[in-house]
Amino acid sequence: MIKQKIEQRIDWSFDIKGEGDFMVFLHGWGDNRKIWRQQIKFFSQKYKVVAVDLPGHGDSSWQRLSLDVLARDLVSLLKAQSVHDAVFVSSSLGGLFSLKVYALAPALVDRMVFVGSLPKFVKSEGYPYGLDVAAIRKLNDQINSAYPSIVNIFFRSLFTREERATRRYRWMQRFRREDTLAAQPGLAEYLNILEKVDLREELRHITKPLQFINGTGDTICTPEAVAYLRDLCPGSRFDDFEKCGHFPFLSKPYEFNEVLNDFLETTNSK
Repeated sequence: MIKQKIEQRIDWSFDIKGEGDFMVFLHGWGDNRKIWRQQIKFFSQKYKVVAVDLPGHGDSSWQRLSLDVLARDLVSLLKAQSVHDAVFVSSSLGGLFSLKVYALAPALVDRMVFVGSLPKFVKSEGYPYGLDVAAIRKLNDQINSAYPSIVNIFFRSLFTREERATRRYRWMQRFRREDTLAAQPGLAEYLNILEKVDLREELRHITKPLQFINGTGDTICTPEAVAYLRDLCPGSRFDDFEKCGHFPFLSKPYEFNEVLNDFLETTNSK
């Protein structure tokens, strides 16, 4: 684990492993960099993998700052590590950070992979995808009254019934109990961010190769939302995992690594 503070804001925690072209992994809400264990192990054999704890998660500190400021801090961190032309692989909330990084510093990005991630996570008029505003606000209230148990309940809800019946799910739960809890104020503020942020135009104008990987049983990035993304990003690659929820890279890590690796090999212009 490496710790580094950028511009006296966030004390970032991250791991770097392997050699080669850069590959950056960004986790989602309530998780940390360790959620990418199987991907780090596999891809660090031929990439220089950077796995980051987002602010308020894992071992990274928390300050109440806007997504724009947090993303600028992340850009500064990556530049300090000489990251350039990297593959960004982002789960859920991490996708918003990736989109902001691209908007701020496109030279950092070579290709982008979104897993269970949307450019807008809350439903609104004309946009029937993602979560209801009421559900987001209820979860925020529960964070304040039933932390940390509500985080574990929410995490469980993101897996399908078939996934929860597997030995692998029980293995994941054991590791999760050993992980560092995300900061309660940070989790609440990220829900406020998710309620307000709309990065559809940023996603629409990306010119880099894109891959979207989703579980067909995901209750956040639903098949209907994936169909919307297909229209928004024509020419992008889409891979679906049957009977998987929000985290196909956890439930089916080897299959996930295969489709991600295939995308990287078929889009590699270096």
